[in-house]
Amino acid sequence: MLDEAILTTALAMAAEAGAVYAEVRGEDRRYSAITARDGAVEGVQAQTDSGWGIRVAVPGGGWGFAATAQWDAASAAATARLAVEIARASASTTPAPLLLDALPTSNGTYATTIQRDPFSVPVAEQIDLVREVTARMHTTSPRVVATTASVTAWQTDKRFINSLGADLRQTVVETEGGMQAYAQDDSGYVYRRSLDNMHQAGWEFIEALRLREEADRVAQEAADLVVAPWVPEGPQTVVLGADFVSLIIHESCGHPTELDRVLGWEAAFAGTSFLMPAMRGTFRYGSPHVTIRADATTPGGLGTFGWDDEGTPAQAWDLIRDGIFVGYLSNRESAPAIGQTSNGCGRASGWNRMPIVRMVNVSLVPDQGSLADLIAGVDDGLYIDTPKSWSLDDKRMNFHFSGELCREIKGGKLGELRKGAAFQARTPDFWGACQAVAGPADWRLKGFSSCAKGEPLQLAHVAHGASPITIGTLNVSRG
Repeated sequence: MLDEAILTTALAMAAEAGAVYAEVRGEDRRYSAITARDGAVEGVQAQTDSGWGIRVAVPGGGWGFAATAQWDAASAAATARLAVEIARASASTTPAPLLLDALPTSNGTYATTIQRDPFSVPVAEQIDLVREVTARMHTTSPRVVATTASVTAWQTDKRFINSLGADLRQTVVETEGGMQAYAQDDSGYVYRRSLDNMHQAGWEFIEALRLREEADRVAQEAADLVVAPWVPEGPQTVVLGADFVSLIIHESCGHPTELDRVLGWEAAFAGTSFLMPAMRGTFRYGSPHVTIRADATTPGGLGTFGWDDEGTPAQAWDLIRDGIFVGYLSNRESAPAIGQTSNGCGRASGWNRMPIVRMVNVSLVPDQGSLADLIAGVDDGLYIDTPKSWSLDDKRMNFHFSGELCREIKGGKLGELRKGAAFQARTPDFWGACQAVAGPADWRLKGFSSCAKGEPLQLAHVAHGASPITIGTLNVSRG
């Protein structure tokens, strides 16, 4: 829908009500999801959502936000006036300077490059895929007791305009696919193996996951875990797969570099942070092999866009450089607190939410060699991939992870399967023990569809790229 006349009317009404600055962001969203369990369809969903929000500033330093799902002139006027009233109320308690040079004036468009529109794929074709995958996993082994699979798609059309002449149009298409196999031992304990990922892409991404072809492997690994020996406990040299490293980046680097957490403005779901401003440029977060980069231009990333939801253009910068902590994720509100301007991390989960600091694509920069090279360099250790569970303290300093898949490494070669691999560490100790990072050929981009933050809750789509890594000493336990 994105009725331009209504958005323009809201800007005019905000100015008439006393706003010195106003910006309007409208969104149309389509969503579809098809799930199967044990060879049968479990659910077919199709949803649409449309609305817009207006954010205004008034003399005296007050900001206000209001939103509506109504696309008519009366609602435009009422919503704009409400935003101005909220701004006046906020000015009486939390005045903030209006930094005009930080406000957007750009015009432009951005659209996801796709080869096949996921919303044009027949529902029957999608159902056949997920049913076949779950049925196939069941036939792999009698130990497999449950199987699930799903395909999901989003399309979001955005329009951002403001009173300074900015006019930004964006269309983002995202697809997600995955499957899970569950095997049970005689005691009733269940072991899981899974495969899933999400990208900003069309249906071609689902096809590239090769769910049918991977079904046998995933199910067989679940079944094999039932009879696998337990992982040996104690200090070990560990090679971690790219999927596992992606989640560790999310939890131990992405969240603690969100500047609003550092400033104490946000603590929901992930706590605050140990990475204080005085530590920038001097604190050794990891070994010299570790460079972690935020990049809102990464092809296929869920944190990729032309402009964030505050109109700040996409950009790239280092958070960790050669092991040293050097940067934060910030938005228009938080950046001035440390003397900077926004680096484009103001993202909202929908038209009825204000942008807050969210991760873009936060990734480990690849180094050299391959996963095979990392394994060849370990005489006695473990290979662990695919996270199963995780927990962290409210400063993101201490963490505990467990993995679905573990294999022993003997004499530089992968050996037998092991089950129950878990480990705990402190963030700088873990990254400080990183002895090697594999090269670009093994670098993988992993998408996550439900990063929770904020009150009221906002679920963000984020992505992390990683290559496998070698950790010299990791305290492995059974979990």
